[in-house]
Amino acid sequence: MKLAFSTLGCPVWSLDKVITMASSYGFQGVELRGINSTLDIRQTPEFSGERIARTRQSFENAGIDIVSVDSSASLSWRENDKITQHREEAKDYITLAGKLGAPLVRVFGGFIPSGVTPANAVNYLADNLSQLGDFAQSTGEKNIFVALETHDSFLIGEMVSAVMKTTNHRSVGVIWDVSNCFWTGEPIEKTAELLMPYLKLVHIKDSVWDGKKARLTFVGDGDVPIPNVLKVLAKYGYQGYISYEWEKVWQPDIPEPEQAFPQYVKMIKKYLGVTPV
Repeated sequence: MKLAFSTLGCPVWSLDKVITMASSYGFQGVELRGINSTLDIRQTPEFSGERIARTRQSFENAGIDIVSVDSSASLSWRENDKITQHREEAKDYITLAGKLGAPLVRVFGGFIPSGVTPANAVNYLADNLSQLGDFAQSTGEKNIFVALETHDSFLIGEMVSAVMKTTNHRSVGVIWDVSNCFWTGEPIEKTAELLMPYLKLVHIKDSVWDGKKARLTFVGDGDVPIPNVLKVLAKYGYQGYISYEWEKVWQPDIPEPEQAFPQYVKMIKKYLGVTPV
């Protein structure tokens, strides 16, 4: 398994610093979720126009993969009647991924409104995912996957696997956010079994439940059974990225990435038996 981090954890870093620190800390990849305090990377100079090719080259020169470009697109049941806007955002990110040589574009399923049955919501989301999968293939970049993250109403393995079976598209897959699923009570082993046929990326973070929400901790200080997750992934032969999602954007009071990122590498290597601690 290979190590990446999401730029959600270092919102004020420049692109150059992201690349430099990824290499310095021992990461092999970066998941792009904002840069220079701008969450939508389409709005930044580094990911616009002619600068895109230079950005791609900077990553390649450093030997750092762009693991995923993470949109905010929510493809839920008529997301506030803005579904066309969300589809177009996802398409923009697919086009950007092609220019960057990135294999994944993250999307959300969103929340199911009151009065809509789960079955109808699954069919609606599957239709949107299929359309985006077709768009990815139409760009000529057949190795780009639209990846649904376990989030919102589509949080547990059972629900997400139902979406994948209904979608049945070779350019659509899943991002497993381990912490999100763990706090629903669905066993790790069951989630893995359900998602593994579609799995493209794993999000790792540790946390404790404060009675209302999951509060982030350093890896090993929380209740998420990360060693067990890694064992289950290894059992299934997963060799992809495990990406650290240190949510500094959403929780600005947590420690700085200069502390969190190297601690993640240290602990994951310990769990994988790569180096002693």
